[in-house]
Amino acid sequence: MTNSDIKAKDRKYVLRPWALPPGEPLLFAEARDCVVKDENGKEYIDFTAGYFVNNAGHCHPEIAKAATAQLSKVLQVSGKHSSVAMILLAEKLVLAAGGKMAKVFFATGGSEANEFALKAVRQKTGKKKVAYLRDGYHGLTLGSLAVTASKKYQATAVVPLGKNEYEVSNAYCYRCPHVDNCATQCLDETEKTFDANPDTAALIAEPVQAAGGMAPPKEWWTRLQSMLKKRGILLIADEVQTGCGRTGTMFAIEQYGLEPDVIVGGKGLSGGVGSLAAMIVSDEVGKDFYSGTTPTNGGNAVSAAAGFRLLELLEEEGLIDNAMRAGKQLTEEIAALEDPWVGDIRFKGLLGGVELVSDRASKEPLPKDVVGKIRDGLFDSGILLTVSGPHGNCLRIQPPLSIKAEQISHFVSVLKAVLKKVRG
Repeated sequence: MTNSDIKAKDRKYVLRPWALPPGEPLLFAEARDCVVKDENGKEYIDFTAGYFVNNAGHCHPEIAKAATAQLSKVLQVSGKHSSVAMILLAEKLVLAAGGKMAKVFFATGGSEANEFALKAVRQKTGKKKVAYLRDGYHGLTLGSLAVTASKKYQATAVVPLGKNEYEVSNAYCYRCPHVDNCATQCLDETEKTFDANPDTAALIAEPVQAAGGMAPPKEWWTRLQSMLKKRGILLIADEVQTGCGRTGTMFAIEQYGLEPDVIVGGKGLSGGVGSLAAMIVSDEVGKDFYSGTTPTNGGNAVSAAAGFRLLELLEEEGLIDNAMRAGKQLTEEIAALEDPWVGDIRFKGLLGGVELVSDRASKEPLPKDVVGKIRDGLFDSGILLTVSGPHGNCLRIQPPLSIKAEQISHFVSVLKAVLKKVRG
């Protein structure tokens, strides 16, 4: 069967989640570490980590070895029973999360794990409402979609959402009118909103918003956590994208001294092997939790074995430290371009992005069609990344944590040339 035949079958039989830009879908013929190769042998440096999954790189041999060894022992058991791999991963996650975290409930994806988190906090508090941050993303299933800020995404549900969910402000510091005199004034209205909604069980939030890399200052999170504790509102830390070392610590909550009642993990948790997610809870939240039934493949033994090895590798290979170093290198080298379209550069470890503007003084977002041309130019030059952010003008940069310094410098040189070419 030829490559043309395969692509024809893709167009005929596969239902895609969105309209694809030129050149996609890219047919991955081979993937190793930070580089993927298409069916024609062209290589791309993957600054999406396989859509924010392969934190240790594509097809890490140690992760493949752990998964392969588990294949001949136990493949999968339901949540009614157990496997050694699942138990050991649960222990490692609880110890890594620290604080008051005590138990793990396994699911198959981040959206599903967030659904269970929403159940857990409502069961614990007896309250119905849940708050979420503006521009936050927590999934596309109905429950998680109700706490995802995008109206465009919510419209895909067809039915009305948000009867028991409401939005509060985030920390978009680049566009904050108080940026030169930050006293977390953006939380003043949030405090009033909490007081107007006493039936609030929890706030669900990414410690750092993955879409656009919006990282609040520490004092913002300190005040917000104090507001929650004062009102008995629980905190769900959505670490689906920020966890597993991506921000320069195992969990992003460590960057802010946060003490969540629930932590949700997913995406990269299995090291790229199958689908795996987890809800990590305190004893207080977990003691009376009832899921309804078990996700059939929650805690899949092969994925759990791979995930356990991933967490070991993050430490053994210094990948968490490399994430911090690489994020600093990206910030410095992109800033050194002094490109008139580069408005804001924001990284927490290797979670971040570059916000593009037409004019630095006015901060007018660069038009989406121009941003699309930049993305396409990078793609043609062998760079894979996505575009996101509240205005659709952020280059989202989240490579594997194993990215090399020379690969970052190559990316920056390509970005320089593409920006110049698109600008004409």
